[in-house]
Amino acid sequence: MRRVRVAFASLCLALAVPVAPAVAATAGGSPHELAADGSALDLRSVALGQVDRELVLTVRARSRIDPAELAAGDGRLCASLAGDGGSSRLCVERRAGAWALSSGSRTVEGQVTQPAAGTLVIRVLPSALGLRPAALRWSVTVTPASCSPASAAQTGGVAPGSAGGAPVPSQAPCGSRAPRGEGTYAGRVWRAQVTGCTRDGAGQVRRGARRKEVALTYDDGPSPYTRPLLATLDRLGVPATFFMIGQQVPSRAPLLRRMLASGHELANHSWNHANLGGGGPGASSQLQRTSAAIRRATGFTPCLFRPPYGSTGADLISRANAQGMTSVIWSADPLDWRTPGTDSIVARVLSQTGPGGIILGHDGGGSRTQSLAAAPRIIAGLRARGYRFVTVSRLLGYDERIALRR
Repeated sequence: MRRVRVAFASLCLALAVPVAPAVAATAGGSPHELAADGSALDLRSVALGQVDRELVLTVRARSRIDPAELAAGDGRLCASLAGDGGSSRLCVERRAGAWALSSGSRTVEGQVTQPAAGTLVIRVLPSALGLRPAALRWSVTVTPASCSPASAAQTGGVAPGSAGGAPVPSQAPCGSRAPRGEGTYAGRVWRAQVTGCTRDGAGQVRRGARRKEVALTYDDGPSPYTRPLLATLDRLGVPATFFMIGQQVPSRAPLLRRMLASGHELANHSWNHANLGGGGPGASSQLQRTSAAIRRATGFTPCLFRPPYGSTGADLISRANAQGMTSVIWSADPLDWRTPGTDSIVARVLSQTGPGGIILGHDGGGSRTQSLAAAPRIIAGLRARGYRFVTVSRLLGYDERIALRR
């Protein structure tokens, strides 16, 4: 799935104009050059920055970084990060022929690549390290396996070097540190704010690609039922896409910002739930007003629109597309707006949902206690079948746009 994004400045584009091709939002990452220290794995430069949501640590050595030199238990490369947003020690090791990341005794999800013989690039989410957005101080240390006491004993006190196999005298430093000495570098964990997404492909969709992913969607909010629904979704770690009535947005801006921060998606459901199936200039106005209200409240511009009542047509689809939005229908409809009972809602969703499914639900427009009660049972049922929950834009493979803010 593609994840290309643009920074905050792109929001100056007019609402009715499709979003331009995106680039990653980046901050920091300039290399700190280092003088040679004669060590077995001499660091040449280090850099720490943020690209979209991920911290990116780039480490370059003066010679090839042999993965065997960072075998777990013998050698490792570690970064110490500390600041007002928390502290952590991230280590890179070689385990069973693959790169692995750890923090203390805990394995950390992330990515390690070696784009060149002397370079390692480590990508990890700050949250995986328990780091919050804030300034931090950082340093890097590397101790190759050839520096271990066992290795030194085997070579008569001389640790093998990594440059052309030449030995390094035992009096030379074995480990390498950046910066040299006891100092640290200044850095920052930035707050990654999603500011929109970029539509692509079909003008109208009813489902995503047929893989084991599904999207929960909720219409007609925000309403008093939205907050308790969010509490359930967040507790279960499930993102959802909320198609919102524009006139209900301005009074609930803090709630909407919290929704975005929690990983949910905001989308357009017209200004006042009018039947827009016939299209025309009035439909364009409804869509524009709603997207503008969401953007004013949150800084986020939707790329998804759901026609009220599912009433649609070629002109309406074209007008939504012209504003950078895909028209989204659904593949599973439990008719929860009729309040048929929680059991009925759950049974309908489970029977109608398949790979790539888009599930219709409601968090506004009437009493929604049954819809709220059904949510955890729907989630449990679909998870038991091996489904993963994503937002609609991720289900469709759309690009997110992210701004990095303090």
